[in-house]
Amino acid sequence: MCQHQPPCPSPDATDREAAHLVAHHPEQGWSVNCTFLSSLGTAMSDSPRSSV
Repeated sequence: MCQHQPPCPSPDATDREAAHLVAHHPEQGWSVNCTFLSSLGTAMSDSPRSSV
């Protein structure tokens, strides 16, 4: 869950690109924002887990 104030937009919001960056590596050509982490957490909690 986002701890930023004001909170970042939800993953399905039209302004989701306004979310805070939480990891940024322009030299590698990628970044991750708070909205992506929120949606990833939801996706991971919905997916079945396997025991290895």
